[in-house]
Amino acid sequence: MKISNGLRDLIFPPRCLCCSSLGKEICDACSLELQILQYRTYVGNVPVFSSIKYGSKAGRILLAAKEDGVRRADELMTDALVDSLRTAIKTLRIHPTLIPIPHSKRALRKRGRNFVAEIAGQIAAQENLPIRQVIGHNRKVRDQSQLDAHSRIGNLSGSMSVVRPLARPCEVFLIDDLITTGATIGEAVRTLEIGGFRVLAAVTAFVALPLR
Repeated sequence: MKISNGLRDLIFPPRCLCCSSLGKEICDACSLELQILQYRTYVGNVPVFSSIKYGSKAGRILLAAKEDGVRRADELMTDALVDSLRTAIKTLRIHPTLIPIPHSKRALRKRGRNFVAEIAGQIAAQENLPIRQVIGHNRKVRDQSQLDAHSRIGNLSGSMSVVRPLARPCEVFLIDDLITTGATIGEAVRTLEIGGFRVLAAVTAFVALPLR
């Protein structure tokens, strides 16, 4: 017999994904630190539109979505990405094709889901935008989380390639969960431009400020 949501919450009250306090999956105090605002940074000449400043609480949300598939975390990520995307479209006045940043094969095996591509597909359908998965990793890369900015660039240099070329070049937005140093987005931009694409912007849910 299924337990109703109300009874389930009474027996197993939810804990905040950020601070573990009882009551809500994201408590009011943590929600204030996860406000959707508008941020713009740059990787070279490419503007990057983001919605939530990255910190410890945002990091827990990101892990809950990427590692555990927690629906509430996915929803917050989706809301943030939609806000970033709409801001970029309004600013640049273009109807772009979305291209998700690829995960490494190691990350895909670990998580069991293509996290960014999955959310990007939902957003593309919601916003009536074309989406293509056209870039992939062509060699192993190290885990970026423990690397400094210079090491990240070296780690990713030449690691991506266009795996599904389109019949004709098009104007695209890259989409990813987080920008920290810009190394991943920079490598994706380089790869796509070699393949004849024109990258007009990137959109992310989170931004680590200042870019390291």
